[in-house]
Amino acid sequence: MKRLPPAALPALLLALTIAADAQLAPSPGLEPGLQSGSGRMVAFLAHIASSADPVVDIYLNRARAAGIRSLLDQPISPGQKLRLRVKIARELLKGGLMREAIDELEFVQAEIDRLRLPAEESYFRMLRDQLGIANLRVGEQESGRRPSHAWIFPMRQSGGDAFEPGARAAIEHYTTNLKSRPEDLMTRWLLNIACMAVGDYPGGVPGQWLIPGAVFDSEYDIGRFRDVAATAGVNAIGHAGGSVMEDLDGDGLLDIVASSRGLTDQLRFFHNTGDGTFADRTRQAGLQGQLGGLNLSHADYDNDGDPDLTVWRGAWMGEAGRHPNSLLRNRGDGYFEDVTAAAGVLSLHPTHSGAWGDYDNDGWLDLYVGNESSPAPKPAHPNELFRNRGDGTFTEVAAATGVASVGFVKGVSWGDYDNDGALDLYLSHLNGDNVLFRNRGDGTFEDLADAAGVTEPYVSFPTWFWDYDNDGWQDIFVAGFDMEALGDMAAVHLDLPFGAERPRLYRNRGDGTFEDVAARVGLDRVILVMGANYGDLDNDGFLDCYFGTGMPDMRTLLPNRMFRNDGGQRFQDVTFSGDFGSLQKGHGISFGDLDDDGDQDIHQVLGAAFEGDAYENVLLENPGHGNHWVTLYVEGVRSNRDAMGARLRVRVNSASVGERDIYVTVGTGGSFGSSPLRQEIGLGDAVAIAHVEVTWPATGIRQIFGKLELDRAYRLRESAPLATEMRLTPFDLSP
Repeated sequence: MKRLPPAALPALLLALTIAADAQLAPSPGLEPGLQSGSGRMVAFLAHIASSADPVVDIYLNRARAAGIRSLLDQPISPGQKLRLRVKIARELLKGGLMREAIDELEFVQAEIDRLRLPAEESYFRMLRDQLGIANLRVGEQESGRRPSHAWIFPMRQSGGDAFEPGARAAIEHYTTNLKSRPEDLMTRWLLNIACMAVGDYPGGVPGQWLIPGAVFDSEYDIGRFRDVAATAGVNAIGHAGGSVMEDLDGDGLLDIVASSRGLTDQLRFFHNTGDGTFADRTRQAGLQGQLGGLNLSHADYDNDGDPDLTVWRGAWMGEAGRHPNSLLRNRGDGYFEDVTAAAGVLSLHPTHSGAWGDYDNDGWLDLYVGNESSPAPKPAHPNELFRNRGDGTFTEVAAATGVASVGFVKGVSWGDYDNDGALDLYLSHLNGDNVLFRNRGDGTFEDLADAAGVTEPYVSFPTWFWDYDNDGWQDIFVAGFDMEALGDMAAVHLDLPFGAERPRLYRNRGDGTFEDVAARVGLDRVILVMGANYGDLDNDGFLDCYFGTGMPDMRTLLPNRMFRNDGGQRFQDVTFSGDFGSLQKGHGISFGDLDDDGDQDIHQVLGAAFEGDAYENVLLENPGHGNHWVTLYVEGVRSNRDAMGARLRVRVNSASVGERDIYVTVGTGGSFGSSPLRQEIGLGDAVAIAHVEVTWPATGIRQIFGKLELDRAYRLRESAPLATEMRLTPFDLSP
């Protein structure tokens, strides 16, 4: 592969912007099929993939292994050759070539012995450590199928015959390492997992290294959420990516879009057929050739009633990540055209997250883009704010509004934390203070993060605004990410001290400041959060949260975590009662009622960064909990069509507590996963809905809608006097 010369980037950018709409002359030298904005973007993305340099791109592992192997022909010492072979083995392991990696590592072990080369015991521990994880995964790689235990932690059955020999070898390697270093928590954790994989847990784990099963007990039985992705047809295999759940083709049913970060990984569109299955309509939707994308979001930016898509690219790649994001306009029939250049939002930066919100309350959604800037001397990648002109185009105004900050941005979220009717902005940074931009209401912002007390954690990832305790004030969640030692995977479950950064749950005091209550409510022992989102698992009217965990290291086998909100007072870990604890790396998550039966199902993208660390996406069907609900399609007129940012207060009469209010803000949820814009609201044991109050974002006008019944869906249109009932036809998501 050839390196993409930096000098070529401006020319490629120009090729995309020339003939941005059909009224301009076509770009010279492009094939006829590439004259559209979509065609030019497809060509650009294909060029990036074909020109990628494995020396720079650390995720092109198989090519990197081949490149290192070519150095073995150089006149170097036997010891240097063996060190190169270990590097080759590491890249092969990351590349998913487990058997080849095992062969290289075993060859190095044998050669050290044959040549009697001096080596410390720590070096042999490292070799066994790498052999352990390669053997643990080799059965899955060679059988080409999901193991019987499906990597759902704690695994209660054997992975199957193909899985057995490798997992047994892994147990042997981990046991040997623990004999020399019994205090090694990472190896202890992986030994327990390997024993689970062959059905030998807990009896097959030596007592001194056993992690007791009791530490995995759930604090509440939420009921099993069964994975129906395979029967539904959405179990696409890929790497880390984003998830969108929305009715994208106007038939009233929620569809699914999933991305995958690999340079040649195809964006996928799954059409909901209404019978429990989904049809892959990627090509019919005009999305063929839309490659890569670690994250996705959606919104109706042009107010035409059809949800549009944004694809975020280049994250974690430094200067090699100067990739274009995509703005994909929905034509109204489920067909998308790439209008990135035509709309004026094309730029080349490494981007992980962006968010839609009407910051100036003019009725049109604006777009904030959070870019990743590494420390000096690397060039800075300032964040961008694209103001919607209302004609399909945008103007970049970040500097003029005071939000052109620079940092390694991982999460972006809009929310009105001071209830003044103007959207504020929160940014999470990896290695840096987080930022809270307060909207002054005059088109400019000021950073009040320090005064508000929300700068931590110093190493952050996904974030969002939500009202977790239903007090009418938006709170902030922000997850930590770094890990000082992989042993923390065990420490968080064994109630031992750990070095990984903890999440913060900032409770809004209502006076412009926040207090961190993560420890008080039970969210302080969740680590390495990547994908994350929130919803209401049991329709009790309190928002729950799901965390996809992991890091690129192949040894990071840490269960994804689900927490139930217990009345706004505490979060209960329900990971294992609900079968949420996949050990695969978790990324984009969306909550939504896919089968229109009144409860929220969950789509999650699984897979990681390295070439061989791919896995099937999952679709978790909600078993139902018997509580009441209401689904609200909120439509702006003077406000943006999606009514994003509208504040809802649902007042119900409850059988247990009398009158209570449930607060919801219209949006798509967290910053790594995009849930439907229709608001699916749990009502608990309500016996009646007193009314729904909507505060419209563009005007601040409060409107009351009455005469709503339980377990129904309604459209609430700005200024319309009455709610309009919408018909939902439930079906079986797992027939």
